[in-house]
Amino acid sequence: MGTIMNRQSQYFVETKTFTQKVCIYLGVFLIIAGLGGVVVPGFLGMHLSLAHNIIHLASGALGIWSGYAEDAKKSYVYCFSFGVLFGVLGLVGFVFGTPGFPSVGNLESEDYLLRIIPNVLEVGAVDHFFHLSLGAILLVSSFVGHRIDQKGQPRIP
Repeated sequence: MGTIMNRQSQYFVETKTFTQKVCIYLGVFLIIAGLGGVVVPGFLGMHLSLAHNIIHLASGALGIWSGYAEDAKKSYVYCFSFGVLFGVLGLVGFVFGTPGFPSVGNLESEDYLLRIIPNVLEVGAVDHFFHLSLGAILLVSSFVGHRIDQKGQPRIP
């Protein structure tokens, strides 16, 4: 006769830090934007080429990964580094963008068209605004999240 063992499973819920939650939510948002850009390349006036969508999908997947990582520092590093990256990309677009007609997405004339890779990866004013907004959200999240621990209490230096 076989023996039946009563195994008790232990379930626990690990609370996520503020930056981990931000990484997860923005990661999901970026993946939705990347998939939406595949279906509608001119979505909301953006220039969503295949290369642009792949970048959104990869950065979204990395955001979700860092949000679910056991080490909360990974989410802080993601928020800070991608905040700087997106912020700089938005500023560069507004400073160095030139008038022109894009080859992908919204085919209307752009005043601030930045051709990173011509005919492959081009971003316009709507993209610049999106990148600046995303960069600001990530940078603020990294600074705020760095000061808050998992219980939501301010850290004592």
